[in-house]
Amino acid sequence: MNSCMTLFRPTLVIREVAVYRGSSYAYRASLHDGVNIIAGENSSGKSTILSLIVYGLGADISNWSEQAQLCDRVSLEVECNGNVATFSRLISAKSGQPMEIFAGSIGQAEKASVSEWMRFPYRTSGERESFSQAVFNLLALPELQTDTSGKLTMHQLLRLMYSDQLSAVDHIFRDENFDSPQLREAIGRFLMGAYDTDIYANQLRIRELEKEFAAADATLRGIYALLADVNHSLTLEWAAAERRNVEEQLIRLGEEASQAEAALYEEDGEDVVSLEPQRRALDAVRTAQNELASVDQQIEGLRLERADSEIFLATLTRKIDALRDSATVAEAISEVEYSWCPACFATLPSHDNPHTCRLCKAPMDEERMRRRVVGQLNELLVQQKQSTSVQADRDRELAELDDKRAAVFARWKDAAARLRTAKRTPQNETRQRLATLNEQMGYLRRELEEIARQERLIARLDALSTKKADLTAELTRLRDMNERLAATQQERLSNAYQRVERETLALLHHDLPRQDSFEKAKSVSFDFKRDAISVDGHTYSSASSTIYLKNALLSSFLAAAAEDPGFRHFRLLILDTIEDKGMEPERSRNFQRLIAERSASLTARHQIIFATAMISPELDNAEYVIGRKSTHAERTLLVG
Repeated sequence: MNSCMTLFRPTLVIREVAVYRGSSYAYRASLHDGVNIIAGENSSGKSTILSLIVYGLGADISNWSEQAQLCDRVSLEVECNGNVATFSRLISAKSGQPMEIFAGSIGQAEKASVSEWMRFPYRTSGERESFSQAVFNLLALPELQTDTSGKLTMHQLLRLMYSDQLSAVDHIFRDENFDSPQLREAIGRFLMGAYDTDIYANQLRIRELEKEFAAADATLRGIYALLADVNHSLTLEWAAAERRNVEEQLIRLGEEASQAEAALYEEDGEDVVSLEPQRRALDAVRTAQNELASVDQQIEGLRLERADSEIFLATLTRKIDALRDSATVAEAISEVEYSWCPACFATLPSHDNPHTCRLCKAPMDEERMRRRVVGQLNELLVQQKQSTSVQADRDRELAELDDKRAAVFARWKDAAARLRTAKRTPQNETRQRLATLNEQMGYLRRELEEIARQERLIARLDALSTKKADLTAELTRLRDMNERLAATQQERLSNAYQRVERETLALLHHDLPRQDSFEKAKSVSFDFKRDAISVDGHTYSSASSTIYLKNALLSSFLAAAAEDPGFRHFRLLILDTIEDKGMEPERSRNFQRLIAERSASLTARHQIIFATAMISPELDNAEYVIGRKSTHAERTLLVG
């Protein structure tokens, strides 16, 4: 890694490519920052290597050449924001293949045990995140979701960083079977740094809140319909007054019942009183009490577990933030030159060994440190996702237990009331007075139950009214926020667009005099939705000029991203169309020189990889050419 160059995030640089056939290499090459050229004769397998590289990064490719089908696996050693990792995928004619990721170099990966690799599916499945999410985590990219296609993937983002020969020349994006204007716009805006993920998150939240608002409103209307015949005010104060009135009547009737019981015993001491109703009522009370205690115990245990998990989640979040920060801080501190000791202020000798600490001179293995950061970060992110899911399950279980407790408590209150009645009511039917009093008290208890029902409805009305007000306030806040974010996003898009346009115009103006409209071009327009490019409003030109324009735009996208940290572009470009569609040799060589010169002038880390059969003589050297030059006799893939 060139320490003199700025590292914008995200930046993805490929350091090593290995294609395996059995235990042997069918292809192996080291790459570097800047321009990398795969040179060789036409139809010698250069495009196959580029396809394998893009596949290794996460593109979904299943239509392989005969030589590629004879190979087993492709592995890439990459730097994700400066941290080294190895991606590996089986070469298969079946789409949607998983990816294995190792936190370290390809050399270390080849010696590692299976348990040291992490395997990720192509798509998210349940709690298992996809390899796209894993790579986005390594690149510190936010998760992006669209209305039309769900979460964006590596395959989709690479469509603006890889130009292949099979796609339409007049399209910006690599062709896709299942495509939509909305998806292309989301990809383009995201890579230009003009797609604020908060907007989409807010939109999702707004939809949820709108559904909650509609549900609360419908429930309110339903409750009002139930209470349509009520001719009094629906307040908790009214309910409390009604309850007091009924309870006072119950007390009075209870006193009358006690007096009647006393009179009954005085009149006839020989009346037989059965205790069976009391026993049944007591059993019901005990059963309800035991069930209530059991539910309370479950709730208490679950709340303790939830509190412990909250602490654990907070700790995980701090560790993840600390890991991300430590990588940045370590990188910054490692570049500091100390001329004196910060403890005793003694002069320090000069430091010439890059593999020891600048300060204490202890051995330092930066690769090992970066590998540990990548591995630990992946592990912590998986733990965080799993713990959050378990916490959501606990919350649902707590809500269910709270409902269950309310029902059990109501049953216990009813059983306790019946026990009190049974204790003071002799169960003989010789006195009509006692029967009448008990019947009246039964009516009053049912009236209390009705009051309790109305209290619950009133409380529900109050809660729903408050909820509607809160939802209205939150919806207003989120909509206002999205308006502000959209304005900021539009400004960002405009600035990024102008950068790309300036870069593209420079490449058009320096093209060989083959297309008049390029030499005099004043504006370049590109539309992600329409997947189209135009120069001064015109889209028609020859096939070779159209492919030149496409290459110029994609190259300008990278150059702009290497000048502006606001882009979310990977600062990576892979071109297989340098000499496509009848491009004459000298025009292709001129373009090669232009992008090599622009690459050399950039101060941020980036990587350009392209294949050519007619390399510019100025670039035909070890500084640019990677691997050996392929021929028909000795193709890129050595498969026998």
